[in-house]
Amino acid sequence: MRRGEGAVGARPVGWWWRLRRPRVALLALCVGLAAAPAGAQGPIGLEVLVSHISDRPGPIDPRGARVHRELQGRFRYTSLQVLAQRSMSLALDEVGTVGLPNGKALRVRPNDVGASGVLLAVSVEGTLDTDLRVRNRHLVVVGAGRFEDGTLVISLEPTF
Repeated sequence: MRRGEGAVGARPVGWWWRLRRPRVALLALCVGLAAAPAGAQGPIGLEVLVSHISDRPGPIDPRGARVHRELQGRFRYTSLQVLAQRSMSLALDEVGTVGLPNGKALRVRPNDVGASGVLLAVSVEGTLDTDLRVRNRHLVVVGAGRFEDGTLVISLEPTF
């Protein structure tokens, strides 16, 4: 009898079969990781900055420098003042709320995390209701309506 031949049910012997076991184990591990429940994702950190931009002469608040860099050239304003700053840690499908100076509330809910970023459901009562996909440590700025002599803007920066 040659190697690899034998009785019915006998396992062939050779280098291919010795390598096959680790491959099967690795494949099972990969499938298990891909099928892991969405809840396995750790909390998503979220930095929220509520700012007021206006044509009224005034300074650019240093705490809002990143927001200013993002907005300048796209919107016309003279001053930027940070009104509120909040850090949150949210699980998937957990809603974080921030009260705004105009009496409305910002609600943010992370829905999904993938290679292209975190999917955030963002709403401001009566003003905004949208989904945004934001990459890790990238800033996104949304308008939140008129306020006093200018506009409220909200910046969101997720960390995951």
